Formats: sequence, C-alpha cells, structure tokens
Amino acid sequence: MNKPAMRSIFRSLQRIAVIFVIVLGLHVLHDAIRGDQVLTAGREQLEYLKQQDMSHPKFAAIVRELDYLYRSAYFQTHDQRRFGLRLLGIGLLVFCLLLGAERAILPPELSVPKGPSASPERDSGELIATTVCGVVALMLVLTYIRNRFPHGLPAPDQPQTAAVAPEAPANGPAAVAESGGKPTPPPAAKPPVLAEAMEAETRQWPQFRGSQLPNRNALPANWRFREKWKTAIASPGFNSPVVWDGAVFLTGADEKARTLYCYDAQTGKEMWRAVCDKAPQIPEVSEDTGLAPPTVCADAERVYAIFGTGEMLCCSHAGEVVWRKQLPVPEITYGYASSPLLLGDRLIVQYDLDNVQTLYAINVLTGETLWEKKRDAAPSWSSPVAWIADGKAIIFTAGCRTAEAYDAQTGDSLWRQECLGGEVAASGSARDGMFYFSNTGAFTGAFSATDGKILFKNEDTPSPDVASAVLYNDLYLLFTSGGSVLGIDAKDGKELFEENFDSGFYASPVAVGGKIIAANLDGDLLLLSATREKMTVEAKYAMNTKLFAIPALSQGNLIVRTEANDLICLEAEP
Repeated sequence: MNKPAMRSIFRSLQRIAVIFVIVLGLHVLHDAIRGDQVLTAGREQLEYLKQQDMSHPKFAAIVRELDYLYRSAYFQTHDQRRFGLRLLGIGLLVFCLLLGAERAILPPELSVPKGPSASPERDSGELIATTVCGVVALMLVLTYIRNRFPHGLPAPDQPQTAAVAPEAPANGPAAVAESGGKPTPPPAAKPPVLAEAMEAETRQWPQFRGSQLPNRNALPANWRFREKWKTAIASPGFNSPVVWDGAVFLTGADEKARTLYCYDAQTGKEMWRAVCDKAPQIPEVSEDTGLAPPTVCADAERVYAIFGTGEMLCCSHAGEVVWRKQLPVPEITYGYASSPLLLGDRLIVQYDLDNVQTLYAINVLTGETLWEKKRDAAPSWSSPVAWIADGKAIIFTAGCRTAEAYDAQTGDSLWRQECLGGEVAASGSARDGMFYFSNTGAFTGAFSATDGKILFKNEDTPSPDVASAVLYNDLYLLFTSGGSVLGIDAKDGKELFEENFDSGFYASPVAVGGKIIAANLDGDLLLLSATREKMTVEAKYAMNTKLFAIPALSQGNLIVRTEANDLICLEAEP
C-alpha cells in the first residue's frame, strides 16, 4: 500500500474517532443534565411523601419502596455516567494512538507532499487533535461539576472551614500534632491482649456502635436533659463520637485537610488535633458522605482514624502521632464510609472499593499490615463485626454480593455465602455464635459464625438501608430510613411487629442497660424498650436538628454530634 493511501486511512479513522467522541460527549452531557433534573424531582416528591402521616402501614410500605427505587435509580445513573466517561477516555486514547501511529509510520518530512497543501494538511490534524482534547476536557469538567451536586439523598449543609490549630490549654495534654511530625511509637509498648481489651471496652464507648461486647455504661439518670456544653467542630464529618476516660474523639475533613480531634468530655474544650494533608488524590464523594464518614476507634493508649482519602492516622491520647499509613485512594460511588473494627492488637479495615475489595489487619503499634485478603465481594459501605469467644475472634463482612467470615488472627477465609444484593451499607451483629444481617435489597437473616450455614432468611420484611439493625433480648430490631421499626424473632426470623414513626433513622440504634437509644432524622433522641408484641417509646428529647451520628455515652451523659456539626454534651436534669 502506498503512503498516500495509508495516510488517507489514518485520517479517516481519526475523523471517525472525533465524531464518536463528540457525539458521545454530547450524549453524556445531555444525560447528566436530564438525569439530575429527574433525580431532583424524585427526591422532592419523596421528601414530600415522608412528611405525610406514616402511621398507615400500606402507605409507609409504598414510601419505603419508592425510597429504595429512588436509590437504585441514582446508583444506575451514576454507573452509566461513569461508563460514558470511560468510553470518552477510550475514544480520546484511540485518536491519540492513531495520530501517533501516523506520525511514526509516515513522518511529515517523508509522507507529506511538498507544495501549498502541505502546511494546511498538518494544521488540519493539529486542529482536529486540539478540538477533540477541548471537547473531552469540557465534558470531563461539566460532568465532574454535575457529580459534585447532591445526588438526591438528604444532605446537611456543612461548613467548609479549614482546620486551624488552637492554642493548647495550659493544663491540657500535648499541643497540636502537626502533619509533618515524625511517627514515634511509644517506648516499651505492648500489644493489647484481645480478651482484656474487649472487657475494658465495655466500660468505655470506644468505636462504631460502642463496644463489641455488651456495653456496661450507665444510662442517664432520666431523659430530661440540659446542655452541659456545646462546641463547634472546625471541619465537617458524619462519623460518631467515641469516648475513652474523659476524652472525646472524632474526625472532620475537607479537601485541604483531614483532622482527628480530641475534646475534654467534662468541658468540651478542644485538647488537640492531628492533621493529614498529604493524600495523593482527593476522591470524588457525595455531599452526604464527605471525606470523614468512618467512626474512629480508641483503646487505653491510642486512637485510630481512617478517612475517605485512604489516609490512616494513629495518635496517643496526648496527641502525639504514633504512625501514619496511606491505603490505595478509594474509588467508590458516594465515597468510602466503612468504620474500622478494633480487636486488641489489630485494626480490621473493610476496604470494599469499586474495582477491588480488600480486608486488612493492621498492627495497632506500628501501622504495619499483618495480613490482607482480596475479596471478590463487590463494593459496599458496611463495617466489619466480630464474634469473640475463648480469646479468639471471627470477623464477619457483608458486601453487595457476599457474606464472609475470616479468622482474625490469620486472615484465613472460614466461609463464604454469595447470597446478598442491593447497596449494602448496614453492618451485621454477633451473638451466641451467630452473625445477624439485614439490608434493603439483600435479606434479613442469620448465619452460623463457624460454618456460614444460613440459620434463617426473611425476604418479606422491609429492611434498613442506612442504619444497622440491633440485637435486643430475643429480638432483632430493624430501623429504616422511612420511619418503620420492625421486630424480628432472633431465633427463626419471623416478623413479630411493626411500628411506624414520623421520621426515619440514619444513625444506628444501640442497646445499653436494657434499653435502646435511637436518634431519628428530626433530631429526636428516643429511649425505647420492646417486647415480642410491640415497641414502647419510654422517653423522647428533641434536639431540633437533624441527627446522622450515634450518640456516645460517658459517665451518664450523652455526647451528640449534630447536622450543624456541633458537638453537644447533654446531662440529666436533677
């Protein structure tokens, strides 16, 4: 084939690539604009329905179903948009390869005829390349901007103030732990023993949903509260506060910095903060996920945080940086949100991303990875839990396709059940050698902790989509974002009752002292009890602001993080 014919073929293929990119780009742009309009309208209608009387069971069931369909529509729309962007990238890559191949095989000085037409032909190729690059860049920017808008789920208005280190209190612990500080493990540090660490946790409020074993904190003397103190958190986050020996820990984050905060539980005064600001990339997240959704973990010596950037940070209770770690930058719809699980000498991190799912065990003293297991589980936002017996722990994980169990010591897979579905955001529970799990789009059921046998399975009952269910006596209680609470028999999975509230639940309920503490989206702190026939609201305290975080218990007080990003300590009135 002669060179003019080859050049003609290259140019024709380049034109086809240009047309493909332009047509696909316009389609993606139209789809993004139209999709956001439809989702916004759907969200507004759904919010209107949720404000109506939800006491009628059939109406509540319809609203729950619409809520689930809305979420599914968003998830599909987001996936289609990402697929379109990938195709745009492929089209641009093909064009660049064709252009490069033409220049390599047919160098301009040999392939282009001399004369008046030579320069315009070269200019034409460069003009095409510039046009394609400009169109693709514009599409990427526009699509990025569209994706930064709320995707339709209720999203709080969060302050975007960058963290500024305050002066350290004269009589407080160490001052600010700066991001450049050299990680220094404490001298003669000994790894915690699992059984002792788990027992010590029951008298604190050390991680997501409190302690792994039944918590022994005292409930408030009554449910009539007054504000003991109130502190504004400098950067936004949806994680819940944890407490250890009078210190309150939580995180906040924006694109400039990810920050671990420590506050005095008696006064609300900020004691110190430690900052992460070296992430290799800031992932795209939704506004109701943000960059700080995981709840931190604390033990008697240290506090451990992970952010939506994959940055991990461990500090002493005095604010000294012990170690830092960077996991792969998380790429996952909405943003990374799983909370770590502290099991004595190791921190378990469920890292389920779009393209790869990994379970990590990390040494609490050094930050070194003890083991890691790749999981063919599909992305999820669930947090791991553990069944602890005879000084050993079995880890349970739930993904958007599979339920699995691992030996906490070795990381060996013990069993795997490919039985789940939907968008798994809720976490499981463990008791009496059983793992319980419930999530919309999956099912409500229980597994044998040792061999994974499904002990019961209920696919007819509405399930949570955000809040994790809670074990209470012989009941498994499901709290939904539509406002329904269902009582399930913990032995056979049969539905026993359904109660409907005026507002839904995003914060996970917790069982403490024979009662249930739940926070709804209207900002009501509820003290509940339940029998096999019904649930009883024993007391209610209105915060008058939305609540997404789980309240922490500390010396008979409640410590609450609000939608407005305030940290408030409530004490019982005399």
